[in-house]
Amino acid sequence: MLRRNLILGTTAMAGLLAAGGMRALGDHVEVDVIIIGAGPAGIAAARRIAASGHSYALLEASARPGGRVVTDTALFGVPFDLGAHWIHMPRLHPLSKLGRKAGFDIYRGPVDMRLFIGHAEGSDADYRAFEAALGRTEKAIVRAGEAGRDVPASQAAPKPSPWNATAALLLGPLSCGKELGAVSTLDYARSEEEGVDEFCREGFGTLIAALAAPLAIHFLTPATAIDLRQRHPAVETPRGVLKGRAVICTVPPSLMADGRVRVRPGLPARYEAAMAHLSLGAYDHIAFQLSGNPLDLGRDEFACFQTDDSRHGCAILGRIGGTDLHSVEVGGSLARELAANEGAAEAFARAVVAEHCGSEAAERMGPVHATRWTEEPWAGGAFSCAEPGSAHLRGVLTHPVADALIFAGEHTHESLWGTVGGAWLSGERAARQALRLVSSRQVHA
Repeated sequence: MLRRNLILGTTAMAGLLAAGGMRALGDHVEVDVIIIGAGPAGIAAARRIAASGHSYALLEASARPGGRVVTDTALFGVPFDLGAHWIHMPRLHPLSKLGRKAGFDIYRGPVDMRLFIGHAEGSDADYRAFEAALGRTEKAIVRAGEAGRDVPASQAAPKPSPWNATAALLLGPLSCGKELGAVSTLDYARSEEEGVDEFCREGFGTLIAALAAPLAIHFLTPATAIDLRQRHPAVETPRGVLKGRAVICTVPPSLMADGRVRVRPGLPARYEAAMAHLSLGAYDHIAFQLSGNPLDLGRDEFACFQTDDSRHGCAILGRIGGTDLHSVEVGGSLARELAANEGAAEAFARAVVAEHCGSEAAERMGPVHATRWTEEPWAGGAFSCAEPGSAHLRGVLTHPVADALIFAGEHTHESLWGTVGGAWLSGERAARQALRLVSSRQVHA
């Protein structure tokens, strides 16, 4: 998110991790901790549980690990992150360090972004005017949140400026996956900021998959229900019922709110509210190869285009990994609209290139691939952003339910929400909580 300018080393550890999984779901086996979801939070939790010597079962509904962090190399012949791409706030979590230790090429991304008006790059005066409008808007939102006002960020509007819509685009759809009217000022104000992002040349999804590689994961095994009515919680799947001493659930809140995973006898009202109002925004990449570098962008440089309507603006992430791969970046209602209409995203991207790079460049574009995270069955969106009046609900999800069920995922982190680092740290927090519950149950057995 733009506002955040924004392998395991030993054979012994790998053996421990592999031993932590169940033999087969058809076996009548009870484990210490059942983990639902093999995204970053679930992977982090499983690694921590396995390292402690306790048993676990890691369930994943899809056929791969990583959740909303996945790298494709077949579409364009180079690494393309279909989901999370930026390693935000690398000093606040261990992912960059783990990646370097595993031999991945982790490098620092550009600090500044480029600004374009039509075909031309903005003048120095344009940059100053835009930065002033962006600063005023963000400061107004943060001031409202720091004052304890949990209201729509759009209410913190600064004085009129020709650049206000472009600022709203960057701070809303391209940072939060939602228009500012659907963003909580308090949630925004609590989010961490750091002036440095990093990238993984092999792909962020490749890094996360490598961290998951030593784990025993049950793929194509969605959890359908969590039963808390027994002494030991049980998790129902199409392949059978598992029992554990604790359950960690990393399912995105939108899917929990839709009843994709039921909790029996039901969640307390405050947890239900959290699932409903920490909803996922929309953010997609529309990727294509384009030679010649018509915008003269540096490696992984972000180019924003002036707009008079924040709901229909976009940006380009250029020369991904130093290649000819580019991506039109869209968020909020525009991303939802494009994802819902087959072929609309490609037409939009070609029109964007024609408008800002010229018709000749548009004709040289290669095949286009658009992500559609709002249409993904096990995601339902890109990342969470608290609705106005709901920022306090993130803290609710850090407390176990019935001393048995623990929630993790980026939506449960109060300051690193919307980031892979936040998801990872939440998984480690959930693992610590689960181990305490397991120890307590063993003492009282």
